This record gives sequence, structure tokens and C-alpha cells, in this order.
Amino acid sequence: MKMKRAKCKSQNKFCLLRFALLLPPTLRERRRYLAFELISEREIDKRELLREIRDSVYSLYGDTGASESKMWLIEYGKNEDANGGTDRCRGVGILRCAHNKVEEVRAALACIHSASGVRLGIRVIGISGTIKGASRLTATVKNEK
Repeated sequence: MKMKRAKCKSQNKFCLLRFALLLPPTLRERRRYLAFELISEREIDKRELLREIRDSVYSLYGDTGASESKMWLIEYGKNEDANGGTDRCRGVGILRCAHNKVEEVRAALACIHSASGVRLGIRVIGISGTIKGASRLTATVKNEK
């Protein structure tokens, strides 16, 4: 009797993605998407922001807590303030995390006060179960400014 082999011969990203999608929804990891707004004195790029978020999570919860949160910065975009952007810069983004670590990630975001010597504040707009829902939340913030 022959065993069925996977059609994918190499372990590339497409192959892994394809097999990950074959999992039934009950066995997939549950995720939450945090839509946030960043207000700072000057523009902050994605790398600086990600470094500060990770440092905050590691300092609060250590290696184990940070790995259990499974954070990933999905999207971050900069947009100027309504008054021309002379004194403040605003950005909105989406951060993915594990469903049972949402409060810990929110606490870590609240602890961030500066990045590279620049004062900043992060406000969580909302939490969603899908990227599409989180994108709607960020779109409302972009439109109201």
C-alpha cells in the first residue's frame, strides 16, 4: 500500500501557507488585531516603533510572556495632523496578538512614552477579530482628522 505524499516538494513559504490553510478553523490559533493611533513630536518609522513595542513587552513580561503574545505589526502608516503637521505627527497601525494576551499587549503599549528621544503616546482605537475590521477602525481615524 502506497502512502500519499504531499504535492509540495520544497519547504517554501507558499507550501507552508497552503498546509496551514488546510487546518480546520477549530485547530487554528485565535488572534486579535489591535488598531492603534500614535501621536508624536516628529515622524517615527516602522522599525523604531516596532523596537519600542518589543522592548516594552520584554521589559514587562520577559521572554516567555513576549513569545506567548505572538505579536506582529501588520500595518503602520504615517499621516500628518490636521493643522499641517507643524507640531505633531500622527500615525495609525494594526498590531496582531494572541487572543488571550490582548490586555497584556495593551498595557505594554500604554507604557511606551518615547522612542529615540522623541515623546510619543499610543492610543488603542479598538480590537477586532479580523484584519478587515481593524482596517475599518483605522480608516475612521484617518477620515476624522
